[in-house]
Amino acid sequence: MKSLSTLLSFALFTPLALAQTTSIFPDEYVAVGEGPLNSPNYPLAYGTSRVQVLYDRTDVAIPLGHAITRLGFRQDATLTTMDAGRTLQLEVRMGFSANTPATMVTTFDTNYVAPPVTVFGPATFVLPNLRDATNPLPGGQFFVNLTTPFVYAPGAGENLVVEYRIFGTSGGGAAFNYRLDRADYYSPVTYGPAGCQHSGNGVPNLTVAPTRPGLSYSCSIASGPANSPAVLAINLGVGLVPAYDLSSIFAGISPTCTGQINPIGLATFGGATNTGGATSWSFAIPNNPAFADFVISSQALFLDFFAPGGLVVSRGGEVLTGSQPRTAIVSAQGAPTVVTTGSKLNNYCPVAFFTHL
Repeated sequence: MKSLSTLLSFALFTPLALAQTTSIFPDEYVAVGEGPLNSPNYPLAYGTSRVQVLYDRTDVAIPLGHAITRLGFRQDATLTTMDAGRTLQLEVRMGFSANTPATMVTTFDTNYVAPPVTVFGPATFVLPNLRDATNPLPGGQFFVNLTTPFVYAPGAGENLVVEYRIFGTSGGGAAFNYRLDRADYYSPVTYGPAGCQHSGNGVPNLTVAPTRPGLSYSCSIASGPANSPAVLAINLGVGLVPAYDLSSIFAGISPTCTGQINPIGLATFGGATNTGGATSWSFAIPNNPAFADFVISSQALFLDFFAPGGLVVSRGGEVLTGSQPRTAIVSAQGAPTVVTTGSKLNNYCPVAFFTHL
C-alpha cells in the first residue's frame, strides 16, 4: 500500500502537471494555422552562433508568475521538401529587457535588465527533421524541454528575452536550411450577407484586402452593373451591423438590398465601374501603432436605372487591421563566449510556443 505522504504528493503534483498550457507568439496566431513566411536559419540553424530574440509583452499570452517549462517552434507547412536536422551543442538563456523591439540594441548583454538565467544546457540537443514523411512531427511542432523552468515575472514595461547560444553543430558549425514557420501581420476579414441582384442579373461582390498600419485600406468590386456610378461608404472604428432594411432611406429599393454598416459617421468615396462591372478604392493607413487592431467596415452602392428603386448594393465587408510581429532578433555567428554584438532584424518572428505551468 502506498504511504500517505506518497498519495498526498500525487494529489498535489498531478493537477499541476495537467495544468500545463502552451501559448503561441504572436498571440493572435492562435487563430492562424500557418504564417505567410518562413525562417531558414533563426534561431537554431545559424551555425555556431549567438541569437537573441526579444518578445514584446503585448503579444505574450503567459500569465504573470507562471513558469515556462518548454520552448517550441513549428515547421513551415507551405514547403514540401524535407530539411534535415542537426545535433547542436546548445545553451538557452532567458531574461527580461527594458528595451522594446524598436529600441533593442545590437550589443547582446545590454538588452538585459539583470543577468539572464540559463534554462537549458550547455548540452546536446537533436533537431528533428522537418517535413519528413517517414517520421512526421506531431502537429508539425517540436520543443526544447527546459532543465530549469523560467518564471515569467517581468517588471513594469519589461519584455521577454530568449537567447540561443550554439557552440557547435554536427554540420561543422555552418548555417543550414531549417525552415520554420514565420509570422507576419494577421488581419482577418469578415463579410455580411450577399448583395442584391442588378438588372444585368449579377450581384455586386465586395472583396476587402487584409492590411496594417503603413499599408493601404484596399477593396474591390466584381460583378457590379457595368459603367455605373458607384459610392463606397466607410465606417472607421465600427464593424458590420446586422442587416437592415434600406427602403426607409431609398424608396422602392429591393428588400434583398440590405444595409450592413452603421449609417452614423460614414465617410464616402465616389467612383464608377468599368465595362466589366469592376472598380476599386484605396487609401493610406498611417504608419502608427494606434491604427493596429482597428476596425474598418465598408459597403458599396451603385446606380442602376432598371433595378427596383434605381439602386443596388454590395455585401458589407469588415477588416481588422493587423500589426507586424512585435519582436526583434539580434544575431551573430561565432563562438557565443566571444561575440558581443550582432546584426538586428526588426519584426522578424519565427512562430514560437511557450509551455507554462
